[in-house]
Amino acid sequence: MTTDAAVEYHPLDPDTLLDPYPVYASLRATGAPVWNQKLDSWVLTSYRDCRQVLLDHENFAADWRRAGETVPDPALDVHTIDPPDHTAIYGVLAGSLRDMASDGLAARTRAHIAAVLDARPDGPFNAITEFTEPLARWFIPEAIGVPPFDLTTVRPMAEAITQAMDSGLNPAAREPGVAAQRQLAAMIEGWVTGMDADHPIRVLVANAMAAGVPRHIAMNSLRTLVVNGFTAVPASLGNALNVLSRDASLLADQLGSPEAIDRAPHEFFRYEAPIQGTTRLAVRDLEFNGVKVRRGQGMLMLFAAANRDPEQFDGPDTVRLDRWPNHHLTFGYGAHACTGSLLAHLLLRELLTVLVERGTTLKPAGPAVHKKLATVRTLAELPLEFSK
Repeated sequence: MTTDAAVEYHPLDPDTLLDPYPVYASLRATGAPVWNQKLDSWVLTSYRDCRQVLLDHENFAADWRRAGETVPDPALDVHTIDPPDHTAIYGVLAGSLRDMASDGLAARTRAHIAAVLDARPDGPFNAITEFTEPLARWFIPEAIGVPPFDLTTVRPMAEAITQAMDSGLNPAAREPGVAAQRQLAAMIEGWVTGMDADHPIRVLVANAMAAGVPRHIAMNSLRTLVVNGFTAVPASLGNALNVLSRDASLLADQLGSPEAIDRAPHEFFRYEAPIQGTTRLAVRDLEFNGVKVRRGQGMLMLFAAANRDPEQFDGPDTVRLDRWPNHHLTFGYGAHACTGSLLAHLLLRELLTVLVERGTTLKPAGPAVHKKLATVRTLAELPLEFSK
């Protein structure tokens, strides 16, 4: 068992929160998974290891019931069940999201971003609370066709759900997160019940059930799309703006064509993954890359570390917006690749389009401050100045 204290992973350590990548590099340099007692998991940091586990559904389960765990029905969704049960709901969701990620949505998004920037007063501001979070929470309802979020209701739910993603490190966050998920589920149920039969969301649920998907799994999977508006989507926007503000040449010199702008979001997703990783459970005792894995042990795949693996990416610690192909693992890989990636890509692409068309420059107006979270890498404060 690889447990070298020099390379232990403490995700909420202040230095790790500030910059986790040196820690990830040290872990990866061991050449094998590293056991983390607190997380009860093997920590995987190489691209090869993470990709292998993502593709091996026979041995590593997203559905933890297959490893002997009890999973309540509210926790079963497209991300937490495995093939073959997973295939139908994934196909329905992916098809619906392809339809939603339309040229019309892109145009409405550009217009909204331009209007927000036009209304921005001059001077420094916190780009997280005053721009990226409101933008994400406008975008998700606009994209999937649900009522606008009431931020006084949604913000506490979002905070509890996000904190609960770290419940392995902070068990006290689990119950508030479960309660917030129930509250969100009830809100979504109310939306769906009130929709016309031909509304795309009602059609999505009906198509899933026609394909044999239990209704609760279809509804839970819809909930994951909404949760993206609290987690990965605003995180990816803030992370991208942080990078852009520290290197003016990225906007000025590397985004000179629609093709370049279309590819660029993938490099931001790779360089600073909004979701740092996910866990599978071993279904049986086995050996993996030189370590003995026991049934029920976790395999924590740190996508953010895999995305900086020099064996997969040339110059991984450098942002190159023309990097292509760019097979990052930010949205997973294989059967469980995140269906919401289409929407995340569209939103960041349209933001970049507007910034380039307007000749906007971004300047830091103070230090960026990360939230004290392990799973979601996101900023609490990003003081910026925009020149229009």
